Amino acid sequence: MDCLDRTNVVQSVFSRNIAHEQLYKLGMCNKPKGLPFEKFSTNELESAFRNIWTDNADAISVLYTGTPALKTDFTRTGKRSHKGAIDDGKHSMIRYYINNFCDGYNHDCIDICQKKLKPTAQIGKRPWLSPLKIAFFVLLGVMYASYIIIP
Repeated sequence: MDCLDRTNVVQSVFSRNIAHEQLYKLGMCNKPKGLPFEKFSTNELESAFRNIWTDNADAISVLYTGTPALKTDFTRTGKRSHKGAIDDGKHSMIRYYINNFCDGYNHDCIDICQKKLKPTAQIGKRPWLSPLKIAFFVLLGVMYASYIIIP
């Protein structure tokens, strides 16, 4: 679990406590105890909070990492599952790939939106042809050539 997912858990605790306080002040529930994972008075409200918060976590995580948030099975249901663990493993592998090979472009896009970076014209450059892609095509060519040359 990385800092994005830990931040989501902490923010969900704050959000849950604030929602309890607001519902209490509106006279819609009993006085909250202030527990970090205190459940809401009805199952419908608890389920709605969990689903909305999980959807929020997924949206932010997709924007920042390219994958949905980790541990969403726990956030949505309050229980860990085997499918959730497998999904977390899959998302972690995708995050590793994106962080090591594709992340620069994503951060440049976010920086442009936040006006931290100003785009400039790059005449004659091909950003789509990165050194990693060149190495991949060279390796593919060598493998193909060795397949043809060596029977």
